Amino acid sequence: MLNNGSKFFIGLTALTAVSFGVYMLLIHPSALGATALFGLVAATAFLATMVVFTRDGDTELGDSSVLSEQPTASMWPLVGAAGAALLLVGTITTPIVALFGIIFLLATFVEWAVQSWSERASSDSAYNATLRKRLLNPIEFPVLAAVGLGVIIFSFSRIMLAIDKSAGAVIFIVLSTLILLVGVLFTFKPALKRSLVLSICVVGALGIVAAGVGSMSSGLREDLASAAEEDHYMHRECGAEASKYFDKLPLEGVSLTSSIDTVIELSGGKLIARVQGINGEQQSISIPRASPTNIVFRNLDDGEFRLVAHLGEKMVTDGVKEKVETCTQLIPQGAEQALTLTIPKPAVAGEPFSLEVAGLSGQSIEVVVP
Repeated sequence: MLNNGSKFFIGLTALTAVSFGVYMLLIHPSALGATALFGLVAATAFLATMVVFTRDGDTELGDSSVLSEQPTASMWPLVGAAGAALLLVGTITTPIVALFGIIFLLATFVEWAVQSWSERASSDSAYNATLRKRLLNPIEFPVLAAVGLGVIIFSFSRIMLAIDKSAGAVIFIVLSTLILLVGVLFTFKPALKRSLVLSICVVGALGIVAAGVGSMSSGLREDLASAAEEDHYMHRECGAEASKYFDKLPLEGVSLTSSIDTVIELSGGKLIARVQGINGEQQSISIPRASPTNIVFRNLDDGEFRLVAHLGEKMVTDGVKEKVETCTQLIPQGAEQALTLTIPKPAVAGEPFSLEVAGLSGQSIEVVVP
């Protein structure tokens, strides 16, 4: 027999389910409203199940049944509700939000289950609380410490990205000095009240987090904002002139663990290719499609040069094409640098593929793509 509360939640679940079905059929199955109604159906169905299972909280007591104590209050239902909301929002926004929702739900399941079990371990509430701490504290403390440290590090990084470079060095020195002084204070004054120590740590952490939030709202400093907008730290400028950003701190060596297919050498103003497994100098190389091919450019001439790979053209918009090029950084004499080429499977229209040295005419290596 169903009680009044059970009937109410079952009726509410049926109403939300009908609303969800009508919305799916008549409006749009992937709209935000459908996701919200689905979450409402799941929530009311869960509540209806719990109310039916507990019979509206009514308890039948036998002759020897004794209710020793009421269950202690718990925050985990609220955390679980927040996790369910984040999971629903994450399905229509970004996966990271859904991931946080799943983490909240898993934490709720474990913590609430252990709390419920520990409350039934005995009639002594103090012993039950100790039992719960012995089981969960070894897991909770490292996780909370890692999360707190991650939040502080992230907040501090936002601060350093928002302020000027010279001011950032000063702030870093000042904060590290303050942390050192506080640590010295705690060491030489071990009798300090625990509440005072906790207050100092909490105030410091909240100050860094608040400054990080404020820095996020102000955005990156001007030079970093310009770099992010123009992407000039990743943009390859393949001319003979030195690039302000792309050619900064060029790599001048190749790892011994690199899988090298071909070595391109510039020696005496002549460009030659040395292919693995083929004797002698070559003027053409073969590269398969859809497979990364590692090429090493070795500069043996006096001066700084870069190897440029001309890989045809691609269609940008209707009637508009642009050349496909990639290159190494400018490297000095005696240096070498790797260049990875990946030719897409669909044929690329335009001129034949080739490897050239920027600013050096009359020298090129033909690239054959089967």
